[in-house]
Amino acid sequence: MRDHSIQTGPVDLKDVWASLNSQGYALTDDREMGLSRRFPDEFRQMHFNKYILRHDQGDRPADRLRARDVVRYWRHDGGLSLQEHETITITDRADIPGKRDHSRVRLLSDPQARKLICTFLQLVPPSRRKPEGTFGLNLFRTFTNIVTQPHHDQEEFIIVYVLTRIGGGAETYLYEPDGVAETGDPIAEPVLRHQLDKGEILIFEDKLFKHGATPLRNPSGGTAMRDALVCTVDHRGTYLAESAATSSAALPRTKAG
Repeated sequence: MRDHSIQTGPVDLKDVWASLNSQGYALTDDREMGLSRRFPDEFRQMHFNKYILRHDQGDRPADRLRARDVVRYWRHDGGLSLQEHETITITDRADIPGKRDHSRVRLLSDPQARKLICTFLQLVPPSRRKPEGTFGLNLFRTFTNIVTQPHHDQEEFIIVYVLTRIGGGAETYLYEPDGVAETGDPIAEPVLRHQLDKGEILIFEDKLFKHGATPLRNPSGGTAMRDALVCTVDHRGTYLAESAATSSAALPRTKAG
């Protein structure tokens, strides 16, 4: 059964859409997106905890804790309908062959998370929006390395939202694909290099850039940590290609009240 229909409120994103269309990426923050000042802390308290986050054998970096969710969405009449997708399995990603399942958190039970999903889906320029698709949400807690090397996620758009950061480093970068050698070493200057602070959001078109972040640096007398949401507006082939027979055309179209 689908989640209740959610009407998305008016947010002025013309500058974000223009930047995304012209240069392939855009920076904004949660306040501009209409989220409350308390949102990062409340979301972390509910979902970034020992009952949800875990480290999976073979995942990289070796000390990263994570969880994920995948949500199916339908657009209609200026609003969205959402439901949990049946699987979160990813295949042949991040240079790790085969299928992988990570700790699942079902975020639609949290009204604030539902609002976040609808808010982030508004970041996609109107001309690029699809009537239905899947939206991936990855919860990452990192202490040292954030990624192993510049990479593509093989999705349409990537959204990085930093909920908190302790320590230095963690500078998010975007390289043009030919600016990174086959070894993963950069051979050109990045298009963007920016340390995302708490509340900041970066959206970019995945195929245009190889992305990543520099390692965290411990503060004086303390331990570095970064909690971030990395969300993906997924290509149809990621989750929906194998279930085309049960696509939105075959599902009941009645809106929830």
